[in-house]
Amino acid sequence: MNDHLGFSLTQLRYFVVSAELGNISEAAERLCASQSTVSAAVMRLERQLGVQLLLRHHARGVSLTPSGRRLLREARALLGQARNFKAQGDALASETTGALDVGFLASVAPFLLPLTHRLLRERYAALRLNVREESADRLLESLQGGHCELAVTYDFLSGDSRFLPLVDLSIHALLADDDPQARTGPVDLAELATRPLIALNTSAALRHFEKLFANAGVHMPEVITTTSLETMRGLVAAGSGFALMYQRGASGATLDGRNVAAVEIADALPPSSLGVATMPGLIVSSRGRAFLTALRSAVATTPTANAMA
Repeated sequence: MNDHLGFSLTQLRYFVVSAELGNISEAAERLCASQSTVSAAVMRLERQLGVQLLLRHHARGVSLTPSGRRLLREARALLGQARNFKAQGDALASETTGALDVGFLASVAPFLLPLTHRLLRERYAALRLNVREESADRLLESLQGGHCELAVTYDFLSGDSRFLPLVDLSIHALLADDDPQARTGPVDLAELATRPLIALNTSAALRHFEKLFANAGVHMPEVITTTSLETMRGLVAAGSGFALMYQRGASGATLDGRNVAAVEIADALPPSSLGVATMPGLIVSSRGRAFLTALRSAVATTPTANAMA
């Protein structure tokens, strides 16, 4: 089946206006086009459809053929549907109402999503947020597959997407609150590497940590993986190892009643950017811009931003 129509909405419009006015010259004037352009467009439409639409009367304008009279109704209907389609597109591009699909890196969502959601409800009551909390790998797939317009993530996890940085964050270690190194100030990466690294089971994040250790000249430690941020914190609090994080919680308490402590790293490690990824070439909708405004406010008022390097 050939889906190529062969004619355009412009040709349909030229035909409809010419038929309604009964005169090609008057139609051209209304359409702000030349008489030859309008006449040629209607003739091409006739050839592409295989039927004659207008009878040309020398010095007396044009009139509809029986086929033209029938197809005029269809042409008007198609143009009406096109106008509705355009109006809906304009509404999607300009309104801050309806639904917005966004993605959040699962390890970032607990720190920023609650406040961002509250700010959106306060400022844009008619905007509904549909959130996908996913691992770095799945988040990129959702973005590339068109399942979300924006994705909140880190620059080193953004792949080939277009990345808008919001804040630069320094990395720190997470240790059990009763660990002696948690009370002695900054700790060397080499000292940390003598114990297991507890990390989320995401290939992109693990590659990032491998590169971080390699650049610091430190051997990559044994890795214990989990799929849950809270489980990771719980394992650290239980003394099973250490974690590396960019975001900081307001509380060190874990769900099982223990505590973790954020410890600065003595090595000069480069910061990473937290921000929003979009597909290259995508024009962010007004709903997306509203979300970005709320997200910026949330970033500026959270412990994550206050810990910025």
